[in-house]
This record gives sequence, structure tokens and C-alpha cells, in this order.
Amino acid sequence: MSDSIEFTIENGEFWWCGVTDLSSEMPYTGATERTFDMLSEPMGNHMNPVFFSSNGRWAWMPGLGKFRFSEGKLRLDSPEKIESGREKTLKEACLKVAAKYYPTGGKEICESVYRAPQYCTWMELLYDQNQESILRYARDILKTGLPPGELIIDDGWQDYYGAMEFNGSKFPDPQAMCRELREMGFTVSLWVVPYVSADSVTYRYLLGRGMLVTEPNGEPFLSKWWNGYSALIDFGNPASREWFCGKYRMLQEKYGILGLKMDGGDVHFAPQHTSGYLGCTPQEHCSLYASLGGDEFVKELRACIKNAGMPFVARVSDRRHSWDRKNGVAGLIERMTLLGMIGYYYTCPDMIGGGLIDDYKEKVPFGAELLKRFMQVSAFMPIMQFSKIFWKDDEKLGDMVRRYTAVHTSLMPYLQELFKNAAKNGEPVVRSIFYEFNVRADINDEFLLGDRYLIAPILKAGETERTIYLPEGKWKSMLSYHEYRGPTEISEFAGTDDCSWFERIE
Repeated sequence: MSDSIEFTIENGEFWWCGVTDLSSEMPYTGATERTFDMLSEPMGNHMNPVFFSSNGRWAWMPGLGKFRFSEGKLRLDSPEKIESGREKTLKEACLKVAAKYYPTGGKEICESVYRAPQYCTWMELLYDQNQESILRYARDILKTGLPPGELIIDDGWQDYYGAMEFNGSKFPDPQAMCRELREMGFTVSLWVVPYVSADSVTYRYLLGRGMLVTEPNGEPFLSKWWNGYSALIDFGNPASREWFCGKYRMLQEKYGILGLKMDGGDVHFAPQHTSGYLGCTPQEHCSLYASLGGDEFVKELRACIKNAGMPFVARVSDRRHSWDRKNGVAGLIERMTLLGMIGYYYTCPDMIGGGLIDDYKEKVPFGAELLKRFMQVSAFMPIMQFSKIFWKDDEKLGDMVRRYTAVHTSLMPYLQELFKNAAKNGEPVVRSIFYEFNVRADINDEFLLGDRYLIAPILKAGETERTIYLPEGKWKSMLSYHEYRGPTEISEFAGTDDCSWFERIE
């Protein structure tokens, strides 16, 4: 049953949609001209088919579909019934929709993924993952004065995609490696994708048991993804899910692996037609992969659809080492606040400094000022993730990194409260000014942790002072220690080693 609904955008009304790849375009207004089809256009980050307005209006499209902003109206078209309603505020609308359509069930995220920084080996080692380099990486982290945390071994640890076992030549004794990492204080997680290298032992095993996605003619489907062509595991098949989960349990038992960095579930890498054991759409393949293991898996996801409310780390898609709003540091805040609004509460702002291999391919220079600003904004996010040890040979840069890592650690008791609240009530950890105070929907370069801390980083090259909006209440600058009564606008100096942040004291 197809359905359509149309909203006339009210005077001064702002709209957000649940496609996080479009965060740099939001909020939408009556002047916006934009069309997007959730069923056919590629997405590389999290999505949830919800719409919220600053006036408390909302819509839920369980069957996904197309939206169009044009001539002062918002039109939604979906193959399934669309539900809508209106609350008093944006915040009330977000909470109402979350409780109704993607409740958390009270399940909390694993503390090990946020109690200390995460360290992903990707930008430090790229495809050259090996036992010796990973142990050296962990030792270097500790030598530079940072605490141990979750260490994520990235692409290249397996013999081939789908093997789910360490490459013997690169990892001569993975059990000893994992044991040594734990002795240093790290937990260990592994990068995986839903693909299997063709013509491998695993490929033949899964193919012979009907556990791979096939074309309509019965031939195996080969996905063209960023590392080439691979078969796609059919997670609509219960046998495939049990096989994958069994491999994960083996990694836990044999090596003490904490969790999985589940990459590559993007919709555009699946067949663009119904396929597999359940006759899944591309979107359903993406969602099934993300839901593997239910609440029991410790996992990080960069792309998923309609998996809101679940206790996993929702990582922002790979950032460029740039000041850019769409793909760089300037867009982190609006993407993180949007993720929280649409039901992905336990968010990570990608690797500090950027996590896209294209920066290496294009020989982009890594600049100290930009690295510092990346570090500062990330330190106030729910989960912070390092990769390249960019401060290793720069003592002054190292001082700043250690100082803001300590700030992040000092916020942990409050963050734990927010995580528990998110699990109980579906309340975002990272919040926009408008979500919490119902004012200034235009602000996208400040954010709140809960309702207690306001962070206003500098995200433009060469700037050391900025205008800051402080909402109602009494706020204390943690940089200058001056106190201000809001609502008000102030200017505050923050050199390249500093970030403006405030505590609400009344």
C-alpha cells in the first residue's frame, strides 16, 4: 500500500531528516529545493526514515521512500503507510518517535568502548596490518602518555575477506599478541566486512550451502566495493547468521577479542533488486548485517538503515583532513547532533585528524592547526578515536593531546550518566542548542553534552576568537572562568591549543 503526505512549511519552521549524509544541508526551510530517494540513492552513513521539524511536527516512513522540499512544501512518498504527528517541541517529537518506533529496551552500550580513547590502526598502518607493527603502535601510544583503551585492528589482519582468522605470515602468534595487548591495558577489536573473497575456501563453503547472495539466474553476486569484487554473505539466511556469529565467538574464545568494527554494509554494494534467502531489498541487506548478534555483539558501525535504538557505536563516515563542512572537521557537530536526534545515541566522530585513505593517495599535508582543532572537538564527544599518532614527534602537540584526553576522561562520570539515560529514555548524548533550548535552529558550530556542558570549538583555519551563543541559564567558561547569564552572545579568545567550553551552573 503506497502512501503520500504533504506538509506546508510554516513561517520560520526548520526541518531535519534522518539521512546523515545530508547533514551539511540541514536544517531545511521553506526556501529549500531538494529531492532525495532513500530507495535508490547511495548512502555511506547511518539512516533512519524520520523527519522532525522545529515546530514539533514529525513523520515516520517505515518503508523508506522519497522526500521533496519544493515551493514551501515537504512531500513524502513511500511504498508503505506513513505516520505523522505533532508535539510541542522538537525534543518532545524526537522522544515520542523514538519510544514508539525504535525503543532502546534499556540495553546499555559496553563500557569498554568508551571508558578510554579508542585507537584504530587504519591511518597508522593502512593495509600493512601485522603483529610487529601493531604491538609497536600500542607501545608508542603508551610512550606518548595516553591511556590504553580499545585497540581496533583494521583491514589486512585476515588471510582474505571472510576468512575470520589471522593471516599466519603477518601474525605468527596472534594469541601472544592479543595477550600482550591486554597486559598493556588494551582491549582488542577487529575490522570485518560482509564480503568473502571469491575462489577462497570460505567462498566455496558458503556457496555450497546457499549462504551467499546470488543473481536472479542463480550465479553468485559479486559486489563491487572499494577493495575490488567479492561475494556477499546472505544474512537473511539463518545459517549464514549462525556461521558468522560462530566465527565471532571463536575469535572471542581463542584470542579474547572484544568486538567488531563492522564496515562495508553500504546499500550501494548490495544487489539493486530483491535477492537472497528472504528476497531482501538492498536496504534490508544493510540492516540485517548491522543487526547481527542483536544486543550481545560489541560493535561499531559506519553504515546502517533502521537500526536506531540499538547499543552500538555509530561512527561518522570517514572524514577528510580538511576544514570542509561536508567532509571535514567543520561538519562534525551537525552530523553528530543529527545522529542523536534520529536514534543513534552512542556516537563517534571518526578518527582524529581524518580517516580517509584518499588523503594519502592525494598527498594531502597534515597540518598542526587542523589536527589540534580535530582533537579539541573530538575530546568532548561521547567516544573519541585516534588512529595516526600525529603527536609522536612533536612535544608541544603532544602536550595539547594529553591535556584534552584528560579533559575527556574527566567528563566520563557525566558521560556514563548520559549513556544510561540514553538507554533508558532514548535521549541523545550530543545535543544541538535547538534540541535542548528550543532556540537558534541556525547554530551548527556549537553543541551540548546533555544539558550541563556547552562546547564551542573553532573550526575555521586561522581563527583564534569566535562568537558564542549561550542559552538561558548561568554559564561558567572553563577557559577564562568568567561567568555569564544567558541568553547572550559573547566573544572568547581560544588559541590553537585551546577550546571554548562552558558548564551550566544554574
